[in-house]
Amino acid sequence: MDRKIILPLLGQPDPNAPKRVHLVGRYALGVDWADDHGSIYPFEPLRRACPCGPCGELETVTPAMGWPEAINRRPEGLAIRWADAHESLYPYPDLRAACRCAGCTGGH
Repeated sequence: MDRKIILPLLGQPDPNAPKRVHLVGRYALGVDWADDHGSIYPFEPLRRACPCGPCGELETVTPAMGWPEAINRRPEGLAIRWADAHESLYPYPDLRAACRCAGCTGGH
């Protein structure tokens, strides 16, 4: 996955710092960043993007594998415990870089 790293500018809020984390309906996680950018991460692709490695090779994501049971903000990143008991930790710069919105991907 191509990822664009976003660096903070002097005197500006850190674009990799989450201001608010919330559910978007029943299908995605939303993150509002300190620079007021909003990102939406659908659960299934988010689970497949787990930094552990094996999650990226899953052929099928069951409902339990694709549903967050707990979401916690930690200093090192966003921690998600999935309903199948797997735990993922997404470093904030990596999570921000994985945003697929039109503004981040250069689309319209």
